[in-house]
Amino acid sequence: MDASRIYSVGDARRRAARSVPRALFDYIDGGAEDEVTLDENIKAFRELAFRPRMAGTKGVPVTSTTLLGTTLSMPVILAPCGLVRFMHFDGALGVARAAAAMGTVSVLSTVAGSSLEEVAASASGPKWFQLYAPGGPEQSALLVERAQRAGYAGLVVTLDTPALGNRERDVRHGVTQPFRFSAASASRLTAQVAVRPRWLAGMVRAQMGARTPSPAATASSAPEPTARLVAMGASPFSWDDVAAIRGQWTGPLAVKGVLSAHDARRAIDVGCDAVIVSNHGGRQLDGAPATMRVLPDIAQALGGAAAVVLDSGVRRGSDVVKALAAGADAVMIGRAYLYGLATCGEQGVRRVLDVLHTEMVRTLSLMGCPSVSDLDPSWLEAPGATSR
Repeated sequence: MDASRIYSVGDARRRAARSVPRALFDYIDGGAEDEVTLDENIKAFRELAFRPRMAGTKGVPVTSTTLLGTTLSMPVILAPCGLVRFMHFDGALGVARAAAAMGTVSVLSTVAGSSLEEVAASASGPKWFQLYAPGGPEQSALLVERAQRAGYAGLVVTLDTPALGNRERDVRHGVTQPFRFSAASASRLTAQVAVRPRWLAGMVRAQMGARTPSPAATASSAPEPTARLVAMGASPFSWDDVAAIRGQWTGPLAVKGVLSAHDARRAIDVGCDAVIVSNHGGRQLDGAPATMRVLPDIAQALGGAAAVVLDSGVRRGSDVVKALAAGADAVMIGRAYLYGLATCGEQGVRRVLDVLHTEMVRTLSLMGCPSVSDLDPSWLEAPGATSR
């Protein structure tokens, strides 16, 4: 599929639904239980209006920024996501290459399905690693050591998976955590795959290529079997665990899943350099608050003591601008780039990033804001302010 025909994240979503088996699309697209938090993440952005200033810009607004010592072409980084190996045969390697080509950072999930060493070697530019460790402190320490040795520039510890969310779309397809298939669900999935021959051909081609390990995938760095990775389940971390990881990891450390000022301050206390305000895209606790609604309190509580990254609900370049004005230093996108990946691989991810950048530039121009560094709450109207 031609990536140039993706004109928005919503367009990428519609095309992704036609590109991969339904169960896989629902894994990307779905949330927990009634998907209240998933919907509220998006609604929270729509509640905010801009407060533009006319005749304020000359030339193209500046979107570049610096996050934890890394220069970014725009304040948008690619969130860690599981099973990207199955969304397109480009997989995590294609995601990393797309991020590098667009001047930003990708965050590799422990359960992406590819060796962290191979992904590290697949593209130039800084990459971060996201840590899951259901095997406990020993497994955690081993993964941290491997990430450090492979040259990852940052480490992300996800806090919001002490148990797995009830993702009912997956359950309806007969796919449960850990991933197991009954005869009935296997039959349904086989029927879905049969109507996606291009996806199936790509998966077969990727599997055949995987039989010849690249030089980066040595015996000591080869990924765990995919079946074991996707069955890892819950990954609980305590603040003591985070403190121990801080003692081992020498680079920037972020925690993901923070939804309160209290937890943000705890992150600072144990030595974190960044907090990622996230509810896992509405995939864990249904009923958790929308991240845009708690972002201002968290940013104010930190007062610049740590970087603040907003995750969950970003679908437009204008959403990025709203998050920055509300106190974020950058945003993470997950589903937005996964739709592009599912549609046409690495080129789809690049296209989604290009679309978001174009939308950001247009939004800043129309607002009269010359640079992302000039954004602050004065550029936003509070929900309901205009009607009052």
